[in-house]
Amino acid sequence: MKFVITFSILSLGLLVVAQQGETIHCGGRLPACPLDYKCVPDSPKCNDTRSCAGHCEFIRKYSDCGGNRIIPKNCPSGSRCSPDPRIPFTDSNMPGICIPNNQPQCAGFIGLSCPKGLTCYDVPEDGCDPKNGGADCIGVCL
Repeated sequence: MKFVITFSILSLGLLVVAQQGETIHCGGRLPACPLDYKCVPDSPKCNDTRSCAGHCEFIRKYSDCGGNRIIPKNCPSGSRCSPDPRIPFTDSNMPGICIPNNQPQCAGFIGLSCPKGLTCYDVPEDGCDPKNGGADCIGVCL
């Protein structure tokens, strides 16, 4: 039980660090990366992060966009700029990600599931909050 609580606290801490744009270290005896991240070796000579240091990167990468910049980046045709739903507590002043318009949807009234390898996230800017009575909110698979 003590291990589970400690692991949960560490995982929450890693998500806060990720949200702030800081590097999350992994490999060796360090904790595993959070959900939707992979551990990438810091050295090109290492191919097994169980024996060397690394850092966590998102498994699936999306182009960045928007944000409070002098010249905000636009998304390519066929995608929209959205706050990154994979990172908690993001707002419209932070750079977002380009989400393809044809990205699979999930959850909602009929409980759609994501294809294998993708995770369902709430769409932050749709005005529907699943934690505040919005049980029918549609999510996006990333």
